[in-house]
Amino acid sequence: MPLTAHAVTAYIRPFIHSNVRTRLDKMSVVPAIPANFQPVHDVIRNYRNTTIAHSQSTLVMPLPVAILDDRGKGVDVIGVSVTHQMPFVLAERFRDLIRAVEDIVEEATELVLDRLRTWLKEQDTAAIGTWRLPVISEALDADFTSVHRRKRTPQFTMYWRVWEPPQDPIR
Repeated sequence: MPLTAHAVTAYIRPFIHSNVRTRLDKMSVVPAIPANFQPVHDVIRNYRNTTIAHSQSTLVMPLPVAILDDRGKGVDVIGVSVTHQMPFVLAERFRDLIRAVEDIVEEATELVLDRLRTWLKEQDTAAIGTWRLPVISEALDADFTSVHRRKRTPQFTMYWRVWEPPQDPIR
């Protein structure tokens, strides 16, 4: 389920609103989803919206489960979610859809890459030396936060922790 959920989320991300990029299906240089894959695309988009992202479908059933003691008396309640996996036949069609969309995007971006390659060859060493580099920083995992917004200059933070070996109980 985690791999399926990630694949569905990653696939649909370019087709939904973003504050930092144009939707893939709204770009004039990108052709539409091929007609034979449109039904699969629609199912995956709906699956993402109702099951993966929001748990609003009958494919997810949250349940309270009563824990009983030996006499049948209730002692606790826990929450359990029963989730239906993507059927294998749909997963195969989804794989084929991903491949088709990858081909479409690769073809659409080739013109941009060609222009960038031509432009790059015209740049001299001095100009290249003035380019701003991505900002890569590190922080302790205790400082992790998810509130950072992407900036114009690419930035990436790696979070890690200092490993402390276990204490020897004999000493």
